Amino acid sequence: MTEDYNGAQQEGFGRSQQTIRGGRRCSAAVAYLRPAMTRRNLAVEANALAAKVLFDGHRAVGIEYLKGKERRVARAEREVILAGGVINSPQLLMLSGIGDPEALRAHKIPIVAPLPGVGRNLQDHVSVTVAYGRKEPGPLHARMRADRIALELGRAYLRGDGIAADWPGGVMAFLKSSQELDLPDIQLLFNAAPMTAHAYFPLLVPPYADSFGCRAVLLHPESRGRIELASPDPQVPVRIRQNFLATEKDWATLRAGVRLIREIGRQAPLAAFATGEITPGPDCRSDADIDAHIRATAITVHHPLGTCKMARPSDPTAVADPELKVLGIDGLRVVDASVLPDLVGGNINAPVIMIAEKAADLIRGRPPLAPVNV
Repeated sequence: MTEDYNGAQQEGFGRSQQTIRGGRRCSAAVAYLRPAMTRRNLAVEANALAAKVLFDGHRAVGIEYLKGKERRVARAEREVILAGGVINSPQLLMLSGIGDPEALRAHKIPIVAPLPGVGRNLQDHVSVTVAYGRKEPGPLHARMRADRIALELGRAYLRGDGIAADWPGGVMAFLKSSQELDLPDIQLLFNAAPMTAHAYFPLLVPPYADSFGCRAVLLHPESRGRIELASPDPQVPVRIRQNFLATEKDWATLRAGVRLIREIGRQAPLAAFATGEITPGPDCRSDADIDAHIRATAITVHHPLGTCKMARPSDPTAVADPELKVLGIDGLRVVDASVLPDLVGGNINAPVIMIAEKAADLIRGRPPLAPVNV
């Protein structure tokens, strides 16, 4: 049992850590933005679309944005900070003339700073599920009857407790596909209910077939994707070329993750609960069979990053320096998951919040914290 997989020892099984407070998801908006909404120096413009960064020479001086059909401008006294995320931050840089010169010329966008790494280096965790039928429905299944789950939702909202104030998982693991590795390369996410679970009511909506399972997550993929402009119009979505499982090593590691789950599923403590494997099923044995299951069912774990890579200026793929400043531009930083140069070996929520807190210190000129050995 690993008490804290974010501490000194990651490998092993442990209880999932969640950003839950008072029985509710405590998002970054809840924890940071809403408490600051009363500040006189903060204004939030909702339902607005950033169109491009404005420059005076090579200095960022503001943002042009769309509010309905009206174009507006927000001027910056000191810095412009992009926090649009892994998709929109590189899009906004490219729309503003910062990116691969060849790609910008194709859209007739004037070049402000030639940075070929903008939109490149896209990474994400990909996962695949092994599921088992239940001999008897689990505790969530009974409470998912429409009248019962409505009461549970009210209980969670008013009191912050009950089954709706938790999530149907609670356990994860970080394991090695080979003992020769220094660090885990597989994460296991346990599901106490099927991902298709839904509210039901007798005679109207039939209940779902109960099951439980586990997702194997490829922690350190070699594959890299990219974000590309489809148009110089900021209202046109970008092209997202994820490029999952582009290398044989990625396939082999995720395949090993499936086999790790099956090894766990064969253990005696689960025999009292499982009727047997239902996905991909007992006939799926060979590498080719497992690959077919991965190809048909693999999904993202929603941990994209890397499209505005932070690196030393000598790196030809760098977009931001170690202080998150966009190379070749004054007064412009990127503060979101896009600056992470490589995937962390786990969920990225906490690292992204750390980047934001670190950026706040950098912007305010605070000295860095002393290093701590864990």
